[in-house]
This record gives sequence, C-alpha cells and structure tokens, in this order.
Amino acid sequence: MSAVSWRDIDPKDAAGLDLSSSPEIDAPLNEMGERCPWPWGPQRLVDVPMGQYHCPECGAMVLAGVPHLDYREDDGDDGVREGA
Repeated sequence: MSAVSWRDIDPKDAAGLDLSSSPEIDAPLNEMGERCPWPWGPQRLVDVPMGQYHCPECGAMVLAGVPHLDYREDDGDDGVREGA
C-alpha cells in the first residue's frame, strides 16, 4: 500500500494530524531531511504578501501562501559541473 500524499489532504481536514508519527501519509522533508509534522501552515497564509517564511513546525524556509516546499525534490543541481 502506498502512502497518501499530504498534498491530497485539505488543510481544514488536517487539523489534529501529526505527520511525524503518521508514516501512512507522505510528508515533505525540511533541509535536514526531517518530516514536517504539519505542512499545511504556509499555504494557509493567503492574505499576506508572498515572501520567505519559516515553517513553525519544522523550521524549513518556505514561501507564505504556497504549499510547503519538499526538500527531497531538490536534485542538488547548483549549476556547477564537475571538471568545469
């Protein structure tokens, strides 16, 4: 059985969830590779100016007003090529 994505759960339905102890729900990872316990906070900030925001749950640097960034999606490509 595959994990449910946290993105498929509406923030209003996520009240009371703790993804740090819910392995059946795939959670985004912060810069340290730790699961965010409640990643719906940043996207709920729709009435504030878009900007950098520290997730109060996991400390990741994300953007206010958009879904939580998942650092596992970062391929690490900084544009520098070996041997260049």
